Amino acid sequence: MAQRFPAIVEEKLEWYVYALIDPRDGRLFYIGKGKGSRVFAHAADAIEGDSETEKLDLIRDVIKSGASVETIILRHGISNEKHAYLVESVLIDFCAMLVARNVDLRTGLTNIVAGHNSETFGVMSTNDVIALYEAPEAPKIKEKAILFRIPRLWTPAMPEAELFEATHGWWVLGKRRTEAKYGFAVSKGVIRGVYRINSWRERTEGDREYKKGEKKRWGFEGEPAPEMERYMNTSVAHLFKKGNASPAMYTFKARDED
Repeated sequence: MAQRFPAIVEEKLEWYVYALIDPRDGRLFYIGKGKGSRVFAHAADAIEGDSETEKLDLIRDVIKSGASVETIILRHGISNEKHAYLVESVLIDFCAMLVARNVDLRTGLTNIVAGHNSETFGVMSTNDVIALYEAPEAPKIKEKAILFRIPRLWTPAMPEAELFEATHGWWVLGKRRTEAKYGFAVSKGVIRGVYRINSWRERTEGDREYKKGEKKRWGFEGEPAPEMERYMNTSVAHLFKKGNASPAMYTFKARDED
């Protein structure tokens, strides 16, 4: 069965421009525009049809290798087809120019400010788009963990180091924290990062936003936990009771409460 966006996601996307990428070498090989689940239609055409084009043959080759074509939404929330055509044509021409001139972007641009509204409508994977508008409910969390509602709003462009910095500290927590094995970064009710907790330390002078004489706050040292990937981009909003403004929540009871 061909992949599709959930109905609510198709509605929220409006017109959009997308890219297809070969995951084996990172090559961006197609840019298109569309509505609904158009971004997934090329794979369906390659599987179900018998037309032979460079694009479809490449998709079939990716599938035969056991991989899946990477689908990226470059810009969504475009109000009409005319504007989508314009964005699509600019990006196609821009990519052609980069190839023709052998332009090197490995060190990145020097722009200080990101593109207008890029944090909301900018580049993201189709999985991120789905999570943005319709994150599925998280599986029951059986591991001992703490859900941290991070103070910085998550966006697909947020660097991993910045997400960890917002998650690992600094929190007002009791002794129960030492039992937790994982820390979850939660933004707008959706899990955006999961980290193994290796150790804890109290915030001291020199740490972010430290204030002399303040109430004790704690932060953990750790690293990403790929074994917890099943929780990524899922919603835990249902776990926070209405009116609960606490920035941190345990998924387990303290030992003396068991």
